[in-house]
Amino acid sequence: MEVRYRNSKFEIPVTYGETVASMMRKKDLTNKQILFCGNQRYYDLFAEKLRQFIPKTSDHEWYITPNNRYCNTMNNFQELTRFLERFRGSKQAIFFGIGNEGVMELVAFTQHVTPIKAELCLLPVSLRSFAQSLSFVDQIVSDKTMMTVMEITEAPQSILFDHTLADQQTTGKMVDLLTLIRCGIVCDYSFLQSLYLNFPTREELLQQSFAAFSETLLNYYGTHSEQLRHFGKTFERAFFQTENGSLLSNSMKTMFGLLFELSWNVVAGNVHFNFKNFMIWLVRLGFPIIVPAGISLADYGQQIIVLAEEQPLLGLNQIGEVGAEKIPTQRELLQTFEVYQKIVTEIRGE
Repeated sequence: MEVRYRNSKFEIPVTYGETVASMMRKKDLTNKQILFCGNQRYYDLFAEKLRQFIPKTSDHEWYITPNNRYCNTMNNFQELTRFLERFRGSKQAIFFGIGNEGVMELVAFTQHVTPIKAELCLLPVSLRSFAQSLSFVDQIVSDKTMMTVMEITEAPQSILFDHTLADQQTTGKMVDLLTLIRCGIVCDYSFLQSLYLNFPTREELLQQSFAAFSETLLNYYGTHSEQLRHFGKTFERAFFQTENGSLLSNSMKTMFGLLFELSWNVVAGNVHFNFKNFMIWLVRLGFPIIVPAGISLADYGQQIIVLAEEQPLLGLNQIGEVGAEKIPTQRELLQTFEVYQKIVTEIRGE
């Protein structure tokens, strides 16, 4: 199914509900110079399959990135730029980004700044990378701190999303659920409630398809992409600045970033929400809720304040409604962490 997706600045075709094979067959790849930019795991899975769609009149190359979320680093950007020097020729270029959020950002940013005139087509493999491709904002981050070094706003020429790839994941599917939870928190409380009802246990989460949520993401990101892109991000990035933050994987940083920003809104902003029941649900789904002992929450809170002073947070008026910009105070964050730890202790004791 092809739809016209639009946000406040751009409008592009998005195809979903089909396999990668069926979507690739519809692409005109005749007499093209083709770049596939993808994570190592997706090169291993798809390199041979994608080769069959490339006509003999076309050339193709793969640029392979690490599998981690933040593969859109300055080092990878510089390497990709050098890699593209072999692309100067008479054939029209087309760039395919296939993989996680970092790949979506890396290839889109590179296509925007390179002197090579190239069509950009994104092939996200998860709900979270699909969401990133719909934001039309792409960053290059530092190799050590993951802080933003450069940022552009640009749309690809097309997005092709095969939801069956997202359905095949296990841990990845849990991280995808966080993308949907964020939509409920920022855009629609009733949607958050529906997620609670549709995925009451880990078994049902892993067994059910996410196919029905493609249109949901198109709708929410079409109207609230900026708010969705930022919610939880400052709290996530603060872990990279905190001593022993490396004890958390990137996915866990994303989860705790979302949890702590929501908790801060509930505690400091007096937002009406049963946060304990929400946490119990996450535990049933298999999410870890205990912050490693080696991470100082006091230090973590200080890093949040530093980042928020540079870019204030959008506080919640209520679940599903974003309000005015705010900067957390040290007192608010300490109270937030105390409440959070109390809830964790209560849940472990039950």
